[in-house]
Amino acid sequence: MINNSTFLTTIDIIPNPLIVTNGEKILLSNKSFLEFLGLESLEELQTLCKCVCHLFIEYEDFFSLKDLKEGELWVDYIYKKKNGVKVSMVSSQGEGKAFEVSVGKLEEYEKMYVVIFTDITSLESERKILEKLAYKDPLTDIYNRQIFNTMLTQAYSDKQRNGDKLSLIMLDIDHFKQVNDKYGHDMGDKVLIEFTKLINKHIRSSDIFARWGGEEFIILLPKADIDAAYRKAEELRLLVENFEDPYLPKITISLGVAEITDDDKERSCFKRADKALYKAKETRNKVVKL
Repeated sequence: MINNSTFLTTIDIIPNPLIVTNGEKILLSNKSFLEFLGLESLEELQTLCKCVCHLFIEYEDFFSLKDLKEGELWVDYIYKKKNGVKVSMVSSQGEGKAFEVSVGKLEEYEKMYVVIFTDITSLESERKILEKLAYKDPLTDIYNRQIFNTMLTQAYSDKQRNGDKLSLIMLDIDHFKQVNDKYGHDMGDKVLIEFTKLINKHIRSSDIFARWGGEEFIILLPKADIDAAYRKAEELRLLVENFEDPYLPKITISLGVAEITDDDKERSCFKRADKALYKAKETRNKVVKL
């Protein structure tokens, strides 16, 4: 393992996001990469993802893990390509960024690579592509359904590799139609905006929070089994129930919780979470796990 303080100081001076990896695990990261993801330490980064390749968003001519041959490391693939390999990642502000990736080998260490990410988002052609990706919900400024599905696929792939737990919470604002009918759609929009801000403040940085549609939302919880997810759901339910704003009507939420298993197929985890949410909505302001 690299422990040379001079080396660590050197990579922190480099303005581009940079990591050192063995192709399967992140070994070192400079400050620029951590700042891009809104993280404080290498340990936080290693908790967020085992391999940085699972942060890449697959899109058209961007790099995809599907490009690899069986048993091939992603860094070896990019190293052989030399240049022109592009990846897309989401920043801590939820902005889609495009990078050209350069990979170099540390010859003095076996199977160790330096990966440098050069931001090419400002290029007009790249900006147009990223606009099409539409990472964010325009009203609430959180992830939308499209990007959530992509990130779930990546999280599920990571789960299969490292055996960690992974859970879902689906949540719905109770009787939201009555809010719109009584106070108008402008007030309904304000409720949605303040609601998402409240939830965002009380989930982990590694959790993925998205608007599923209308007044329905979804949270992906890495490294959380169903009991941990249930506790978080109950915490959020009470948080919303007790929240008061003199300028907004009171609301409550119903939540359905499900753990994603290795046997889950394309949408089976959604069906369990949705079924749990349906049961919770029978009485409202409740959490149900299945």
